[in-house]
Amino acid sequence: MMINADIGEMTGADEEIMPCISVGNIACGYHASNPEHMAETVRLAISYGVRISAHPSYFDRENFGRVSIQHTAEEIIDLLEIQVSLLEKICVAHGVSLFAIKPHGALYHDMMGKLHVREAIVSVATKYGLPLIVQAMPSSSEEIDWGIPVLTEVFADRAYLPDGRLKPRSEEGSLYLEDSVIVRQAREFLENSLADTLCFHGDNPASVAALKCLYAGD
Repeated sequence: MMINADIGEMTGADEEIMPCISVGNIACGYHASNPEHMAETVRLAISYGVRISAHPSYFDRENFGRVSIQHTAEEIIDLLEIQVSLLEKICVAHGVSLFAIKPHGALYHDMMGKLHVREAIVSVATKYGLPLIVQAMPSSSEEIDWGIPVLTEVFADRAYLPDGRLKPRSEEGSLYLEDSVIVRQAREFLENSLADTLCFHGDNPASVAALKCLYAGD
């Protein structure tokens, strides 16, 4: 299973994360980062052989992109185009290609639950010829017909409801803050999950510690 992490969010943890992952989802400026830091993160990813995924979001730096914003499909296409095209240009300038697109925060969750958001994001992914990284659904009866290649993911540091859905971040305990708990869940997913990739959040220090522990084989 591939290991991915959200990086380039100016948390100071990227140097610790890079040796442990195969895919890095780089913030594209709308919830964190800026063009200069994006280029720095791309160079760092290249130095570790990490594939680069675009991590676009709603334009919401105040809330770190974790609050849903009402947009038309056309507006969502525009905000993704701005972010993905910028990261693509940076990658091309450094001799690498984008590997995938993974929306961030509220945009990610809206993609899973709102048809017009999903269709807008799919149209951008189609234009760039890139797969989407999407949440693994709890049962095959509820799987979405994306119409494009997708990589399904599970989260090492997020709490799940009994039916297999993610516990909303608005609820207490939705994000694990103890590295031992994260390590335990990560190992369960690595041993049993049918998802394509396992995600660690770079802005969660406990998740970073757990990722390093797993990488070290502890």
